Amino acid sequence: MKNEVFNGSRFWTYFKYDLTQMWRYHMRAALGIGLSGLIVYVVAVAFGLIINHTWAAPSFIARVATFFTAFAILELYQTRTYGYLTDKQKGSAWLMIPASTLEKWLSMMVMTLIVIPLVFLVSFFAVDSLLCLIDPTCGGAILGKTSELISAFQAKLGEANAFYETAWSIRMFIGICIASYCANFLFFLLCGLCFKRYKILAAFAIIFVLSLLFSIFFGFFGMGYMEQNFTDFADAEAFLRGYLRWTTISSWIMAIGLGGGIYYRIKTLKH
Repeated sequence: MKNEVFNGSRFWTYFKYDLTQMWRYHMRAALGIGLSGLIVYVVAVAFGLIINHTWAAPSFIARVATFFTAFAILELYQTRTYGYLTDKQKGSAWLMIPASTLEKWLSMMVMTLIVIPLVFLVSFFAVDSLLCLIDPTCGGAILGKTSELISAFQAKLGEANAFYETAWSIRMFIGICIASYCANFLFFLLCGLCFKRYKILAAFAIIFVLSLLFSIFFGFFGMGYMEQNFTDFADAEAFLRGYLRWTTISSWIMAIGLGGGIYYRIKTLKH
């Protein structure tokens, strides 16, 4: 008798089906967003030839800005990847697939947090590296420059730790980035599952309300706390370290909570 909660063979069968469906309907979009660097390159070169009559590829800063813009668009796109589940016909058909809620949820997490971002990252950085290899006016590839910047940042942290009360490490900044990335992707995925229409607009409305509440809270309590407790550099350093730790923990709690909310949503999904 098969386990009704989780069965490895059944999960693998469903995961392959989910991957096929994702590739058919959404992976091309992830690839297209990943190719945004090529689009910016073509536009920049065309404008340079038309206006200045010179061949000039986009600068490193412009390519980095393109990456972050494309990544933000990919986050917003998560409202669509499984947003069809709110549709009565498609959602009902999905509910009839012979797989448990846990298996469907786990496949959804892998697709959202690993597969789709990986397709985007591979396509974007592959195109960027290839363009830099072909066209010397591009300068260095983003991956190479980023590794250099990280190494330089680590070296600066090592030098600065001699003046700090406690040691600083790049790992805490990486932890914040990963936690924020998971929370952002899962937030837009949950919005796609909860709202039938205007999914992105509803997501921005929620973000606006939460930002407003946080600003009010910080205005009442944060500024007063900083004025009363920051008497020297050591106090400011302790506050910053505590803030980063609190931000990391709260981001992970938010990501876990959003993951739990997604599980509850698909478990209670009805049409």
